[in-house]
Amino acid sequence: MNNIINYNNDKGLLAYIEFLAASSLKPRNGNTDPVFDFEDALDQTEMAQLAVDELKKIPEVNALFQERWLPEPFNLDDLAKLPEGTLGHIYAREMKARGFDPYFYKKVPVVDDISYLKMLWRSTHDIYHVVTGFDTDGIGEIGLQAFVLAQTPIPISVMLVSFGMVIISLYQPTKFNDLMREIARGYRLGSHTPGKLISQKWDQFWNVQLSEIRARLGIITVDQDLPAIA
Repeated sequence: MNNIINYNNDKGLLAYIEFLAASSLKPRNGNTDPVFDFEDALDQTEMAQLAVDELKKIPEVNALFQERWLPEPFNLDDLAKLPEGTLGHIYAREMKARGFDPYFYKKVPVVDDISYLKMLWRSTHDIYHVVTGFDTDGIGEIGLQAFVLAQTPIPISVMLVSFGMVIISLYQPTKFNDLMREIARGYRLGSHTPGKLISQKWDQFWNVQLSEIRARLGIITVDQDLPAIA
């Protein structure tokens, strides 16, 4: 077996270990900075570059990379005024109900494809929750990451799914079966959703009914209708 350990992968592994320690030993109090710091530490790994290379093979995603598209700034109060059932209205309602800041994420300058991918992912992440229906609690978050992982090879999703399994098994073992069911559901749903979430210009859909968006993407929201993974 070839030895795949190298300096950059070592950095990724060390960052993962530090992330595990920081997340399990210190209260988070809603602070998401450790997640973004961990994601930044993965920049120089081979996995990060492979993810970009694979994503750019998808024409719609490659077009976003070329354009460097990111969502236009928005205000939750304005979105809340859109008709009921639209993506914007539901998104604003959910964010307000949870007290979430839509600009919570750590910003980085877009200087290359890897930094662009991070900002694309960070600036649209909460929209994914609304569109897929995954909760924003710990287990729901990992379920969403499994959905994303099935659709696109984003390094942070790989790490967060494995992180969730480690942390829940050690600190909340009674919830492990719930976590695995949500991971399985997320991966199945992502595998059978033909429309790539990462290829969408979401700020063009604020005034579109959420049901119509799900239909366009081919999201099957009733679990029993999902075929088994081959």
